[in-house]
Amino acid sequence: MPTDHSRALLVRRKTVLSLMLLAALTAASVHAEETAPTPVPHTAPIRQMAPTMGWNPWNAFRTEVTEDKIIAIAETLNRSGLKAAGYRYINIDDGWWLKRRADGRIIIRTTMFPSAALPDGETSFRPFTDRLHAMNFKVGIYTDIGRNVCSQAWDAKSPNLPTGSQAEREVGSMGHQTEDMRLFFGEWNFDLVKVDACGLADFGPDRPYVKNDTYRALKPAIIRGRPDLSDINGVESLYRDLKAAITQVRPNDDVILSICTWGEADVARWGHKYGQQWRTSADIRANWASMLHNFDTAVSGITATPSGRGNDPDMLEIGNGDFDVRHLTEARAHMSMWAIIGAPLILGSDLTKWSQDLIDIAGNRNVIAVNQDIAGRPRVISSDARIQIITRPLSTPGTQAVALINRGANPQTASVNRAQLGLTATSEVTLRDLWLDTTQKLVGDVLTVTLAPRETFLVLITTQP
Repeated sequence: MPTDHSRALLVRRKTVLSLMLLAALTAASVHAEETAPTPVPHTAPIRQMAPTMGWNPWNAFRTEVTEDKIIAIAETLNRSGLKAAGYRYINIDDGWWLKRRADGRIIIRTTMFPSAALPDGETSFRPFTDRLHAMNFKVGIYTDIGRNVCSQAWDAKSPNLPTGSQAEREVGSMGHQTEDMRLFFGEWNFDLVKVDACGLADFGPDRPYVKNDTYRALKPAIIRGRPDLSDINGVESLYRDLKAAITQVRPNDDVILSICTWGEADVARWGHKYGQQWRTSADIRANWASMLHNFDTAVSGITATPSGRGNDPDMLEIGNGDFDVRHLTEARAHMSMWAIIGAPLILGSDLTKWSQDLIDIAGNRNVIAVNQDIAGRPRVISSDARIQIITRPLSTPGTQAVALINRGANPQTASVNRAQLGLTATSEVTLRDLWLDTTQKLVGDVLTVTLAPRETFLVLITTQP
């Protein structure tokens, strides 16, 4: 049964949606201080797959996450129906490590993950991953491509930073790629790894926490915003070698490598060679402007990738800030925009506090189906500061999804005509509103819709193939 909110939206939609005949629209080297390992070539193509769906704790808890919180999220995904809708990856982020031992093995912070404490004094994530696998989830872990990790540079007050000597605090993968990947995907049996790159950008000799010998200096290979000063080939080679190390453990290519260089180091050119997804921007924030910025970086990279997929504008902020229960229009728009470009759908909120409205938005099967369809590449029909229109062909012949996006704070009218959508003048066209799940015929040559501030109209357009 539709909720009161859905009925209100339907009434409003009927008053603002008009289908009418209109005129056409007018439209520095990474290895400078250490010897580089011999590269292991990885030439196998990355298997094409639907965008990843799941949950990550960073936006909700940063480094102050616990095993109990993660299990509570998994139970909520199960109970709410979101797991059944496709959200199956439970990922951990920064903060899980205590130190790296002299023999190279990483010790897990057992105050955060008590199940990791084994009777023999060792630590292992295997009890944790086994528990989530038994619940029919996939499980992801986090590391950095450098020697150190992002929290060590940006979360100095975190209670969960690595401890010990300077060497023991080097928990990133540089110099340990083979042993870490064997640990992650062999012994611990994870299914995904998110590999950040703060270790290549934020530990130069000028940093205060490097000057005081807290961390060892590493000449930056990534200079944010300055690809001309970055060691692009060096960065790529590290991710290439890490992918090769993963392949040695799991040669059937069932592991997801999520590359997180925030759009730096020309990742749009090489990311598809090694990973299933790659970040296109800095971390998302829970506000409309940040969401638009991250979305735009992913849209601009669509044509730069062979498959038109993999561009990751970061996690969904549904449930947080401008996208919380008081801002359902914005939450639906956020979900629609990630869906139309085939971005990973990784929830980043405390789901245990969600209302049914938020669950319904994240779990909308119509919208998720658009996101998970791997048939076609998104195409921007038109875009300006107010209105953006994006279409994407789907696997069913004669079907495409179209998003009409109001980017601003005022009501706007958006229109798209048959020619822009590749439709013939005489074909019968069916329009299905994917949020209201209502269907009607296109009358005339132009689809026109009045959009509320920050509203996105996501429609499925079907015609004879």
